[in-house]
Amino acid sequence: MTYGSTGESLRVPDDYAQEYLSVNANVSLEPSTVSRYDSTLTEYVEFLHNNDKTVLTAEFPDVIEFVEDCVRSGNRQSTISSKVSTIAELYRYIRLRTDAGEELRLDPIQFREIDLNQYNVPQPIEREALSKEEIRRLFDSFESYRNRLMAIVGVETGLRNSDIRNLRTEDVQSDQLHIYDPKNSKPYDVPISDQLSFEFDVWFKHHRPGFALASDSEFVFPSQTGTRLASNSSLNTIIKTAAERAGIQDVIGTSQLSESAQERLDTDKNRCEWKRVTVYTLRHSFITLLEEAGVNLSYRQLVANHSNPSTTLNYSHGGSQFDAIRDQYDPPR
Repeated sequence: MTYGSTGESLRVPDDYAQEYLSVNANVSLEPSTVSRYDSTLTEYVEFLHNNDKTVLTAEFPDVIEFVEDCVRSGNRQSTISSKVSTIAELYRYIRLRTDAGEELRLDPIQFREIDLNQYNVPQPIEREALSKEEIRRLFDSFESYRNRLMAIVGVETGLRNSDIRNLRTEDVQSDQLHIYDPKNSKPYDVPISDQLSFEFDVWFKHHRPGFALASDSEFVFPSQTGTRLASNSSLNTIIKTAAERAGIQDVIGTSQLSESAQERLDTDKNRCEWKRVTVYTLRHSFITLLEEAGVNLSYRQLVANHSNPSTTLNYSHGGSQFDAIRDQYDPPR
């Protein structure tokens, strides 16, 4: 079965899982999320098959055994939590939106009983913000204007990976960027400096036209085919490679790769290395720089879209708050 406008193929060997992903593709799930969910559900379904179970015949103890298998494989708590959430969403879909809902042998509400704190899992990876000197070295290491500008946007606005890739030409204004479809939140605006506004102007007038089919693309940073960068890993690879050239990259941790993850990544390696400098590092550096500049916590939460959405809604967007942030925040160049 395929999903999305480009006809990507789903791998998960279960009809209900494929239906769930196909129905929600480009509705509540973007393509990169569908791919990640497909990998998780493939791992889960194959685990069940190895134990002579299916999605419909699985019981709650089978889910617990899967969680324990993830623990033994070296998955971190955040990774296991994401997998459990994906599996729970599948069961909620089956229960509420298919004819097989009454056949389930577990109740999706049981997933609330899973306490990951009881398991001995590797500690979370702690990332440090880049210093201003490291940020300058990173900017100087890029070999294309597009890639350098994406890194600048990450440091100066704190946008998430998907928000940078999804940024549309109509979202760029002279004094702010409009984020129309952020992760787990409502649309919001983030201020930009005069210098970044100038960089965007140079990009649109002199560099972006050199990309094939760019004139037909709605995205600020198109690929050579005019589409957006396909996945989070695409942009992360660009940032990681530049950090290597800048001499500021390092390995800050490792984790075990499951067989399904090895297959998805097309690798024989059974361990994954966690790099110090990623797109998330740029976001973390942005928030740290705001703090060092003395920007109020409430405004940092606003422009970083980092708080609970209900908290963010307590603040108005734009206006004098943005002007105050621009006056205080002086990112490195």
